[in-house]
Amino acid sequence: MADARALADQGIHLLEAGRYEEAARAFIAARQADPDSPDLAFDLGLARLREGRPRDAIEAFDQSLRLGGESADLLSNRGLALFDLGKVAEAETHYRRALGLCPGHPEAANNLGVALFSRGRYVEAREFFLLAASVRVDYYDAWFNLRDTCAELGLDAERDMAAATVVRLRGGRP
Repeated sequence: MADARALADQGIHLLEAGRYEEAARAFIAARQADPDSPDLAFDLGLARLREGRPRDAIEAFDQSLRLGGESADLLSNRGLALFDLGKVAEAETHYRRALGLCPGHPEAANNLGVALFSRGRYVEAREFFLLAASVRVDYYDAWFNLRDTCAELGLDAERDMAAATVVRLRGGRP
């Protein structure tokens, strides 16, 4: 298990450094040492997702589900992989399940908003972007998405407020 932990730590470091393929290799090696770890399967799924390999990410997330059950993070990321594959309705279901487990999960709320926005459901999308931004006030993506949704809805004052927050979160750059 010590080898698995060291390999997992290396994978997390590589993941944080944006070296996704190398991170995936580290997680695969760690899983060989500890094949029953749902966390290692989840981490491999994250690496694959960030690497742009959503099918492989889903496979790893499914292994994590089988090994350890549902969590909001797992469902939200599996939903993101499904969305990347164009399976918007399935992604929406996963985001809603994630929010059922953790009602204030900012990524699930933001990602559900994106799925709804992509289907032209702007009023609903706005509610989820607001939720994500209220839970994590520095969540750039949620504010960016809220700005665009408010523009679609003609909510100029709210759009301007969200736009100002986007600029602030960018460090003052327009």
